[in-house]
Amino acid sequence: MTQASQLSAPVHGLSNGARKILDVAKQLFAEKGFDAISINQIAQQAGVSKANVFHHFTSKDALYLAVLKAACEETVGSLAEAHSSGNAGEDLWEFFSSHLAAMLANQASAKLILREIVESKNEREQTLAEHVFAEYFTRLVGMVSDGQTQGLLRKDFDPALLAFLMLGANVFFFENYTVTAHLVEGGFARTPDSYSRDVFRLLLQGALVNPETGFQFREA
Repeated sequence: MTQASQLSAPVHGLSNGARKILDVAKQLFAEKGFDAISINQIAQQAGVSKANVFHHFTSKDALYLAVLKAACEETVGSLAEAHSSGNAGEDLWEFFSSHLAAMLANQASAKLILREIVESKNEREQTLAEHVFAEYFTRLVGMVSDGQTQGLLRKDFDPALLAFLMLGANVFFFENYTVTAHLVEGGFARTPDSYSRDVFRLLLQGALVNPETGFQFREA
């Protein structure tokens, strides 16, 4: 299998042997990062030979990207189920609330993804975007676009921007909720459920009482 085909292949279709290597690699990469882990360490921890690792994954980079894809499926895989009811509002809410719950339930995977976003080197950024994140982000943008088509959402904004804000709101909670909950004004972050509900309502309904006349935005 070529590296290109490995990058496009779904990680849920891996053999048991490849899955074992992937699970061990995910744990090690999450603990120490990409640069600190070698294929020898992964092979030893998985109880296989180095050659066996390369039988399933053509390179360390290919293995790491497969790990990131698996982590992504664990944290945003709910998009597949959410985009199914035919009601864009319900689908967006289902994704938004389940995405945060999945991040909290799979914290090692979520932290691995976020660290890669922050620390990714130039040569991996495009590959990361195209082969790990693009599929899920495109689905979410499509759900927002459906809301515009159905007349639920305004059509005068870029659907990718709302998708980006939804993901960003969940990431912010995940990274800061243990601290935010102790702020005097941090009541909004007391529980994931209440946070999801309040943020989703604010994102979709806005903060202005009268959006038409309540605020006149001036370009800088």
